[in-house]
Amino acid sequence: MRNKAAVGVGVVGIAVAIGAFLLGLVYGAESATVSVVRDTPNVHCYEDTSSDQFTELHIETKVLACQVVGMTKEAAVDLLESEGRTVRIASEDGEYFALTEDYRDDRVNIDLLVGLVVGANAW
Repeated sequence: MRNKAAVGVGVVGIAVAIGAFLLGLVYGAESATVSVVRDTPNVHCYEDTSSDQFTELHIETKVLACQVVGMTKEAAVDLLESEGRTVRIASEDGEYFALTEDYRDDRVNIDLLVGLVVGANAW
């Protein structure tokens, strides 16, 4: 009889642990916050003056791509489009999207995580 009781206690313990994990996951996701969200462009971005730059527009686009990192998706898209750039979502919340490999010096690919731009590059 001791073996059946031990198995029963083990199963109940595992069930409680899984329930606690799921509860923590759901509650943690709902209450997650970000301490610093940019609503203005990053002023610490600079022009890359190396000789391998394609065009002057490409240099400006790279600076804009740097400036939107940390901004919300909406603010970043608004800024980039107001500057005449094309915006392409490369990934969002861990889901990566198929992208063409054509080069455009006015396009910015952005990576998003919970509505924030965590990466951006000119391509």
